[in-house]
Amino acid sequence: MELKDLVGHRFVTDSREVKPGDVFVAIKGNRVDGHDFAHQAVQAGAFAVVVEKDVSLPNQVIVPNTVEFLGMYASKILEKFRPKVVGITGSNGKTTTKEIVANVLSAEIPTFKNEGNLNSEIGLPLSIINSYRGEPVVVLEMAQRNVGDIEYLCKLFPPDIGVLLNVGSAHVGVAGNIENIFKGKWQIVENAKEALVNFDDERMRCEKCKYFGTKGGNYVLKERRFDGKNTLLTFETLEGEFYYVLPGFWPKAMAISVLVAFAVADMLDILFNPVKLLTFKPLKGRFNIYRLGKAFVIDDTYNASYESFRHGIEEIKEHFPGPSYAVVGAMKELEEYSTYYHQLLSKLLEEIDGVIVYDKEPESKDIAPTNLLFRSEKEDEIVKFIKDKILVSEFSGTLYFKASRAVELDKIVDKLLKDSNV
Repeated sequence: MELKDLVGHRFVTDSREVKPGDVFVAIKGNRVDGHDFAHQAVQAGAFAVVVEKDVSLPNQVIVPNTVEFLGMYASKILEKFRPKVVGITGSNGKTTTKEIVANVLSAEIPTFKNEGNLNSEIGLPLSIINSYRGEPVVVLEMAQRNVGDIEYLCKLFPPDIGVLLNVGSAHVGVAGNIENIFKGKWQIVENAKEALVNFDDERMRCEKCKYFGTKGGNYVLKERRFDGKNTLLTFETLEGEFYYVLPGFWPKAMAISVLVAFAVADMLDILFNPVKLLTFKPLKGRFNIYRLGKAFVIDDTYNASYESFRHGIEEIKEHFPGPSYAVVGAMKELEEYSTYYHQLLSKLLEEIDGVIVYDKEPESKDIAPTNLLFRSEKEDEIVKFIKDKILVSEFSGTLYFKASRAVELDKIVDKLLKDSNV
């Protein structure tokens, strides 16, 4: 079997997801080797298997490295159509920004975006191979776990515009230190034709950079105001001020994402058309706001770093009057920095009225603010405390949920909302 025979087939890397006609790509991971499931994939109807060694199947394609094969295969697809590529990375807000940028651009020109958070050296190529249909603009979210990941993705899919949103402590335990995280993220600037970076971070300066921010730059978020129903945004550029009204409450991070979309559209010489933002809903677990009686429940459980915690608490203090409580859990992948950042978080949490700690993961033992109300490693006990002690009938404040994804704090939010028939 030859590579050309694979064109037009869906590619999968999980043998359990194989459907008739799929191409199964066997990847050797830290715990599981996909080669062990090649026969199972064929039994499920796989058209072919891509492997690094002979697995004694008639429909096998042997390559030196299956991960690199995925990348090169996807790269050739984009090379054929030569779209404008927008690459987006950062410690926080990548997926939301990717969605908002793609929404804005697609109102004026066919635009492809990678699905969900398929943003790694495996997920990003898979998304392109399976879903790209020749759109002239491509918006790609690029993730980093190790220094070099961004450069690898940029070599495969060279950005016309590289967007660097921010650099914080997320995954610092994997990268080694903040300097390594910055070095790795900065690779999107080094490998892009043009770059759009955060003016508010003084480390981000270069000759080919344009800047977005709140303190200065080419594109400035001058004002953000919530009137109870809509969020009013004012952007300032050298050409003057631009005003937009978007339904609902838009946190600062999402307002910045809209500013980035404005800047990217301008850099691509495409009209900034916010029509699709009028119906845009935040992705699940990204500052979703619900009402429970008189109370606000904010689900910010998708992931967590110290910086994203700080942004969330700033939003609550500024825009949500009344008493505020946080239900929190561990921040993962901090390794030797874990105690330091959880102690920092403890001080930050003292700015609100009370804290409940869900001790599902061991790192949360270091969350010990002076305003601690309750802690437990049992989901049901956390839910019961919230119902009995916080969400009483007269409570008209805010309950904020945030932790790393592994904590599964979203299950507690869902249970509260379900039990209350929201």
